[in-house]
Amino acid sequence: MEDIEQFFQDSHYNIIRILLNISGLWPFQTRSRRYAIYLTMMLVLGSGFIFQMLGTIEVRHNSFEMIDTVPLLFFAVVTISKTFSIIYTLPKIKILLIKMREHYLSPKSIEEVKIQNLHAQYGRKLGFSYTGFLLGHSVLYQLLTLLVRLFHTLKSKEGDEVSNTAQIGLPHRVNYMVDLDKYYVPIFIHSAICDFSYTFLLVVYDVLYLTAVEFCCGLFAALRYRLETALIFKNDRLTTTKDKCYANIVYSIRRHTETMQFVAVVESIYSLPLFIHVGLTVLILSVLGYQIINNTENISGLVKPVAYLNGLLINIFFENWQGQKIIDSSEKVFESAYNAEWYNMPIAARKLLIMMMMKSEKPLMLRMGKIVVLSYITFNTVLRTASSYFMLLRSL
Repeated sequence: MEDIEQFFQDSHYNIIRILLNISGLWPFQTRSRRYAIYLTMMLVLGSGFIFQMLGTIEVRHNSFEMIDTVPLLFFAVVTISKTFSIIYTLPKIKILLIKMREHYLSPKSIEEVKIQNLHAQYGRKLGFSYTGFLLGHSVLYQLLTLLVRLFHTLKSKEGDEVSNTAQIGLPHRVNYMVDLDKYYVPIFIHSAICDFSYTFLLVVYDVLYLTAVEFCCGLFAALRYRLETALIFKNDRLTTTKDKCYANIVYSIRRHTETMQFVAVVESIYSLPLFIHVGLTVLILSVLGYQIINNTENISGLVKPVAYLNGLLINIFFENWQGQKIIDSSEKVFESAYNAEWYNMPIAARKLLIMMMMKSEKPLMLRMGKIVVLSYITFNTVLRTASSYFMLLRSL
């Protein structure tokens, strides 16, 4: 355990160790520490979700108010479902992290190490950027709600009539069963902490996802390099040997098999929660579009749905983008095998290469619910479907 902790701390994958440790989802933590973090999350997020549900129940007879509460309620449902999923799949995440360490430390050429490091560095930068963007976006969202509260407070002091002041300036509709105006500050702080925690847990899940995907892309890139140089190795000068060529093809097949197994583990972890996420995202996007159209003349009512829509689009694009990267990287393996100097290889190596080409002809994919493929096409489908539901809401 200390070895793997030290490895991730010293490597480019340290960001996932930090995020998983903070959220209690690092599989190498002690049970006591993990359960203490779980208990804290249950008290904070559980209470926040209950008060949010009570707020939704309170307006159940008002269809317009219900529509306003749906997006953030679904956001909470998505985050909670993802959290339970990652807790349930901790053993698989442990296997994933162990495989990353084993491959990183396994013997390979200097060029392959460089390729893997380049992808690890890119994943690290992307992880920090994504974390900063979403967490910063969450903080900005809370500040915007405070500005809305301040705006309405100034209007009320000027004598303008303001309706439904109790819920104004809160991140989402709640019912704490107390006077919201009197206890606005503690209620806002609790609601803001809950919303920020939801975003943080979403970031943890997605950064682990992008790190695993980028690791896979590094494996594919190193594999392609080995295939393209199967006949060549460095000694005093460039030479070719039949034995070296055969060994390279055998090594490539083994690496390709390991990569396919790694992708299978990633899919088993993310398949169900991403399916739930994308399904609910279609509904959320349609409702947000409806809110924005209805509040075009009300700036204070436009701020929150626009801010939420922006973050949601980035999030759903990001998840499909990672799936597309797996497709593109695995497709290039076939191209590299085809472009290798197979005509100069011994018969035994050619036969192995043909087997590998047959296996890599169909690209690997990450599927949601074992049905929908994560890709640019799926992202486009989500937007088109959400637009259809939005038009339906407009007509009703």
